[in-house]
Amino acid sequence: MKLSNRLDKLPPYLFVEINRKIAEKRAKGEDVISFAIGDPDIPTPQHIIDELCLAACDPANHRYPETAGLPELNQAIAQWYQRRFAVTLDPDKEVLPLIGSKEGIGHMAFCFIDPGDIALIPNPGYPVYSMGTILAGGEPYFMPLTEENDFLPDLEAIPQNIIQRAKLIWLNYPNNPTGAVADLDFFQKIVRFATRNNLAICHDAPYTEVAS
Repeated sequence: MKLSNRLDKLPPYLFVEINRKIAEKRAKGEDVISFAIGDPDIPTPQHIIDELCLAACDPANHRYPETAGLPELNQAIAQWYQRRFAVTLDPDKEVLPLIGSKEGIGHMAFCFIDPGDIALIPNPGYPVYSMGTILAGGEPYFMPLTEENDFLPDLEAIPQNIIQRAKLIWLNYPNNPTGAVADLDFFQKIVRFATRNNLAICHDAPYTEVAS
């Protein structure tokens, strides 16, 4: 049986390749400091484990959650955004809990990208930005993050014919893997750029709490 043509367009998954190379080195007896996927290397604090155990014993938690998310959780998320960023969200329409960020990132392209459309993607960056784009039939356009530009995308360097086909732009600040932080002026510039070119801004922001 032949698999779909779109799978032929997917490059090898970065973290699988890194782990393969690490395994090869360790098999040769070499000492490797892993900079792969970044799993925690310290135990989860005991009070968190205790609370998880208590929650697991509650029969109410043995059922499927609401499709749109637990209302109390949605409300708590909206309140956190208000406290942290002064952003007002409708918990019923603008908050959607997911299994994990990869689920949201991987499926985001299916909401915006049609075959032939382009997603503007930072390079280096999380591989799922481009993988989701390819699976949706789109094309990734990689924006170099260079030290000379403070590891921010150079919007003026993007060709106009690329912008005309682009549907969304991915951002990630504080940035992985560069560690760069973007200021408010940058985000205002991005909003103006996206508004002018009818782009959706997708900000993958899991590291906001490691920077002031």
